[in-house]
Amino acid sequence: MNPPSPYRQLAKRMIVTALAVALAPLYIMGAAIYFYYSLTEQERTREEIRTQVVNRASSIQVFLAERTSLLEVLVNTANLGDLTRPGRLQQVFGLLNRRSWSFMDLGIIDHNGDHLVYVGPYPLEHENYKAARWFQETMQRGVYVSDVFLGARGVPHFVIAVKHEDGDNPWILRATIDSDVFTKLVQLAQLGLSGDAFIVNREGLYQTPPRFGGKVLDPSGIDLKTVPPGVSVSLRVDGQGRERMMAFTWLPKEDWLLVIIRDPAESLGPMTLARNVEIAVLSLGSLLIVAAILFLVRLLVRQLEAADRQRADCDAQLVHSARLVSMGRMAAGVAHEINNPLAAIGELAGLMDDLMDEQFVNSNPRGPKFKQNLAKIQSHVERARAVTHRLLGFARRMEPRQDSVDLNEALEETCSFLEKEAMFKQVTIDKDLDPSLPRIKTDRAQLQQVFLNLLNNALDAVKEGGHIRLSTRAVGGYLEALVADDGPGIPPELKDRIFDPFFTTKGPGQGTGLGLSISHSIMQKLGGELVFESQPGKGATFIARLPKVIGE
Repeated sequence: MNPPSPYRQLAKRMIVTALAVALAPLYIMGAAIYFYYSLTEQERTREEIRTQVVNRASSIQVFLAERTSLLEVLVNTANLGDLTRPGRLQQVFGLLNRRSWSFMDLGIIDHNGDHLVYVGPYPLEHENYKAARWFQETMQRGVYVSDVFLGARGVPHFVIAVKHEDGDNPWILRATIDSDVFTKLVQLAQLGLSGDAFIVNREGLYQTPPRFGGKVLDPSGIDLKTVPPGVSVSLRVDGQGRERMMAFTWLPKEDWLLVIIRDPAESLGPMTLARNVEIAVLSLGSLLIVAAILFLVRLLVRQLEAADRQRADCDAQLVHSARLVSMGRMAAGVAHEINNPLAAIGELAGLMDDLMDEQFVNSNPRGPKFKQNLAKIQSHVERARAVTHRLLGFARRMEPRQDSVDLNEALEETCSFLEKEAMFKQVTIDKDLDPSLPRIKTDRAQLQQVFLNLLNNALDAVKEGGHIRLSTRAVGGYLEALVADDGPGIPPELKDRIFDPFFTTKGPGQGTGLGLSISHSIMQKLGGELVFESQPGKGATFIARLPKVIGE
């Protein structure tokens, strides 16, 4: 298994670091804002339900106090004989309901618990209440509001009873309150889809029906020992295991507890919506940030990898150039050393030629053969001397110098280095050199390097059996050397990059992309320029243009 590349490891570290730096503060800030406003909203809801339970308790107190006061006034101002007259209690009952509709029936009970007079829908005239709790409590307290009970009528109800002191014969005025009216008064606090409000007594039994899961006189499941006196608000778990915000307050009767329940999730609905919107925005923002970071990191890593590759290519090119310099110096030294024996061979061959006069040739049967071989020796010596001369001229690259250069001769000499390669590729090199060009002052070695790069590129561009055309001409104050090929040409989209360092259209390992860049720089240093003309599919022509500085 191949280990991950250093660039991939670098990209992973950059991505992780950038994501941590970009996303961590964003999520921390989002969470802090949400929890801050969530706590604020919870406190607002808590205060709201506290205010609600206090206001509803006040309304219930006013309801009970008003009806108790009406009965007290009636007891303390009316005469028992008047109230027991036929039809009189019925009139009083009608007046009470016109004043405040909520009385179901009305009755007068003597100290023995017997009904003296009864007005109402139930047949209770002959009932005796001496054993009833409400009767005993009223006789002791004077005024009593009972818990809800079934009684003789068999339906849940509660009574308000007021005692009248009349010596040894006290009597009680008792009224039954309409439970529907009282229940609606309590249920006004049932807000929202899941809000509830009800009253329980000291035994934890419902005194008004809850909105969900129960009826009057059923156990409420509330542990009254955990409810502190006064008003309190707390988060509790209901019978279904759901967390609910509950507000409690003991009514002035002190036997009844008013309970109001709210669902925190419902009261925090806007915060839930805000949370969902925040999560959506954070998710979208995170996706955009992740996409941007991935794009930028990959772009940077690719650029870094390309720069490292270019630097490696440049280092390789520098090493190659250093080797070429060393080889050039070695070739110059070898050529210089070869020149000495070549000169001696040439001198000796010339001397032998002088000694082989016509008489020696005619008198010796092998004389003509000696003369012919001697001519071949001199020819090969001249050929070897020409090669070493070209090597010395091309390798002389130490410091720029101004030589008197024949442009045609420099181009011909450079071309001779590539003639064998051209023959191998079956590439025809045509020449159209202007013989009237003057000699100019320039650096011969550097000019030959430019020509060599252009010829190499032309040979690489043409296919087997292609054509290369070399030509020279004078144009105004300049001399121009043209190297044209019939290769594929240069695509229009690459024309602006053709002289960029390390840019090449050749395949991997076939070029470094420095030849044209170096040639372009050399021509600028020589006071000229290197330009090109190309059409896709019709080849390319590179023009080396030099100023016409006449050199003798």
